Amino acid sequence: MDQERRIAIKFAYDGSIFHGFQRQPDMFTVEGELVRALTKVGAIKSSRECGYRGSSRTDTGVSALGNIISIKTSFKTDEICSAINSKMEGIWAYSSVEVPDAFNPRAARQRWYRYYLAKAGQDMRLMDEIARRFVGVHDFSGYARKDKRNPMRKIDSIDISDAGMFHAVDFRAESFLWNMVRRIVWMMNEGGSGRLPLDFIGPGSAKKPVRIGLAPPEYLVLMDIDCGVEFPVDRHASIGIARAIERRMRENGMKLTFSQSVREMLR
Repeated sequence: MDQERRIAIKFAYDGSIFHGFQRQPDMFTVEGELVRALTKVGAIKSSRECGYRGSSRTDTGVSALGNIISIKTSFKTDEICSAINSKMEGIWAYSSVEVPDAFNPRAARQRWYRYYLAKAGQDMRLMDEIARRFVGVHDFSGYARKDKRNPMRKIDSIDISDAGMFHAVDFRAESFLWNMVRRIVWMMNEGGSGRLPLDFIGPGSAKKPVRIGLAPPEYLVLMDIDCGVEFPVDRHASIGIARAIERRMRENGMKLTFSQSVREMLR
């Protein structure tokens, strides 16, 4: 064991199998599994004792490619990813670095979310126009779940690109309110499909729709968090992760094949 110091761990997870990120009693959550695995391998005694700090708390169904936590531990930095990966399912730690004790991943420079919006004949010109309305500093209180936080947020950019069956809608900002991305995507989809007049869309619009819907969480991914720290991929951990992913892909491929067979049988 090394001398105790603070390390940051970067990880991905399949949000579809978890009841959100934040620990909850009797719930299978990402944070709960991380803390359990860290405790089981002897990296920490408890989240309180290790000065646990997290970055982004994603909702139920939302996945991530680059979330971050930090802890104080004497566990070897270059071994912790492989160790906790052996105790988790659906979470893959792939980078760990030593950071200053004051490091707090919550205070990120920028967060990058991507929403995979299914293609359904949306007008891309309208989608782009709607996206531009939300870029910049705005009061997003009408586009997020109600809470006590300041509703003023600055969206740095919203970009739309082609991703096969989907439109990839990329949001970049220092921080987001709860459900903010999913509500904006819902507006982009409704407006881009012609179901909602543009007069009703945008944080500064004079008219408001009767309700603002919520795009499904399963298509939202936390792509990365910029905390001003470089996270090199742990090559040893990546080997185990690749094997686990291949196994999951085979299992999911079999489920898809079976579903297609059932559909063909019913024709």
